[in-house]
Amino acid sequence: MSKLCILIGGSKGLGLALYNHYQQNGFTVEEFSRSGSGPHHHSVDLSRRESIDVIDARMQQLAAQGFQEIHLLINAGSLGPIGPLHMSEPKDWWHSIDINFTLPITILGRFQTVFRAVDARKVAAFVSSGAASHPFHGWSLYCANKAGVEQFVRTMAVEQSVEALPILCANLDPGVMDTGMQSEIRSATPEQFSLVEQFVQRHDAGGLAAPEAVAENTFNALIADFENGASLRVAGY
Repeated sequence: MSKLCILIGGSKGLGLALYNHYQQNGFTVEEFSRSGSGPHHHSVDLSRRESIDVIDARMQQLAAQGFQEIHLLINAGSLGPIGPLHMSEPKDWWHSIDINFTLPITILGRFQTVFRAVDARKVAAFVSSGAASHPFHGWSLYCANKAGVEQFVRTMAVEQSVEALPILCANLDPGVMDTGMQSEIRSATPEQFSLVEQFVQRHDAGGLAAPEAVAENTFNALIADFENGASLRVAGY
């Protein structure tokens, strides 16, 4: 059985763990990021809208190759700018919206179009965050972007329910992991992020899950049957 994973943001942290886990389980992994590597890596700056042209062109090539199972995983994201909006500038806000909201929705939309007539088990999953449902001081854009894409995925699932060859859609809650984003959080000032000390304490107490555990949970959740539009908790603890 030929299996494909289209991985958006697979160069480090959870993305790299997903890349490795899918490869080890027999999937061809097409990975898109700035700094990834491997035979199927595609170099793109995911903060720029033009990156969709590269992703779209490759998806059209892949759609003709007869895969029997196809997973799209959207893992790329950026926390910044941290802090109430008066501490940053509109250009920083637009960058956050493009990478965390505009790009995921654009990729999901093109995935629907390109693979609509492909007869395969098709899965589209978005790596979300607890910030989608819980407001955090200093994370207004990140919270809003994650919540927005989550709702898009749920609505996409409703729309796919009437398709002849539907895509299974899922939001993924990865919990708290030991990644570069966590380092960024811990480097914030209390003025930027009032809960920074709690995150420092959690790290010091060993309370962060390994990305590899989250990647394994993600893989197991997505190869199994699940309700279309589900929110799947894949935390590594």
